[in-house]
Amino acid sequence: MLGTINFSDVEQPQSVTIVDDDPDDREDLMDQLRDHKIEPRAVDGRYGQDIDRLVADVLAINSPFVICDHRLQAKNLASFNGSKVIKALGSSKHPAMLLTMYQKTHRLELREARAEVPVIVGRHDFQISQLGVYAEICRRELANDPVDERRAHRTLICIREIERAHGTKEFYVTVTNWRPDEAIILPAACIASDLVPQLEVGDYLLGDVNVGAAEEDDLFFKNVNEIVKADEKSGL
Repeated sequence: MLGTINFSDVEQPQSVTIVDDDPDDREDLMDQLRDHKIEPRAVDGRYGQDIDRLVADVLAINSPFVICDHRLQAKNLASFNGSKVIKALGSSKHPAMLLTMYQKTHRLELREARAEVPVIVGRHDFQISQLGVYAEICRRELANDPVDERRAHRTLICIREIERAHGTKEFYVTVTNWRPDEAIILPAACIASDLVPQLEVGDYLLGDVNVGAAEEDDLFFKNVNEIVKADEKSGL
């Protein structure tokens, strides 16, 4: 997990903005921050589909770091997920991490967003003592100097199996330069749309993958936009 990366001389942010639809979870996290002498600042409102207004409110609070819950719908804070908030904040070069109870349940949804979400931590794994590390990983990514575990490398992705679930294709793949014997699901949304209908078992894709990732849930896929047939692979 990225949260276990160690840096020397990283400082905790002096204040943190919290985006969480659950008042109890939000207050618990704010109490943890206060215990570590970090000022918590909360976003509390009803945003519906207006992600621009939510992001504007977060930026106006002007904390150096943001912690956003993934599921914002249950208590009607917003109709979109926290991963979209993180991506929008990233476009404004504002460091933010995603906190979730549901990393396993929403694995594919999070994998689609993972290239633009530097840090995802399960709520039960979150450690205030690591907050400076989480923030540093995000800052480095926004400065185009990602940690090794987040550096993308052009690599071969082998199609091992193709299944159809809920009307869409799911691709079971292995990543040649990561763990070539461990199959994972690659959502069709991570693949260039014009390639999806062409893919067959045994084909290879070329894409940018952070092959230094320690765990499956830390992997991201982007620029998956070339097909390599098995008989063409030897030339690569």
